[in-house]
Amino acid sequence: MAGLRLRIVTPHDELLDDSVDLVILPGSEGQLAVLPGHIPLVTTLKDGEIRADKDGTRERFFVGGGWAKVSSQQVIVLAREAEAVEGK
Repeated sequence: MAGLRLRIVTPHDELLDDSVDLVILPGSEGQLAVLPGHIPLVTTLKDGEIRADKDGTRERFFVGGGWAKVSSQQVIVLAREAEAVEGK
């Protein structure tokens, strides 16, 4: 059961607002995996891929930099640009 709310927002659109099991972010210091209960943090994001796993499926998004705010039950991505990646 998904227990982490993920929101991906750009200046022009909200790409995702969903509950997921795991989020992997392209942090400025390397990849960052976030599970429910993660410690709070704020980090910059480099260009790369966000992966969101939910019930055995994976959604992928390209993000062109930005910031992520992580709390124990939520990840908010504020991206300069972002788009969904089709396929697996």
